[in-house]
Amino acid sequence: MLLVWGAKRKMRIRTKFLIAFMALAASAAAHHSFQAEFDDKKIETLQGVVTKFEWMNPHAYFYFDVTDESGKVTNWAMQSRNLSILARQGWTRRTLQAGDKITVTFWHHRDPAKNIGFAKLIVKADGTKYDVTPGQ
Repeated sequence: MLLVWGAKRKMRIRTKFLIAFMALAASAAAHHSFQAEFDDKKIETLQGVVTKFEWMNPHAYFYFDVTDESGKVTNWAMQSRNLSILARQGWTRRTLQAGDKITVTFWHHRDPAKNIGFAKLIVKADGTKYDVTPGQ
């Protein structure tokens, strides 16, 4: 009886370990590296108007409309740092709001056809600067 209990206990420990390992592996696979998604040699700057700001884990995202010389409007999606880092820098869920005029310096997505970037520096119309450079 004692041998059976010991074997069952080992099996439960192994099962719990396997479940924890699978959960950790899944979260690691879901997270991406900066270099895999963004071109660290392609830095651009655009001016536009914020259309949406999402304050959600793991990263904050914002979207803004850019109007070119011909009047064509293109919506861009920008990824930012994770929320804990942004909060330590003074950000809140109200830092960017729809209608804010901004200038964004960013790293472009590796696929040049996508209007996606990782924000480096955001400057609001009033001159307020938000440096969101990774590693800062």
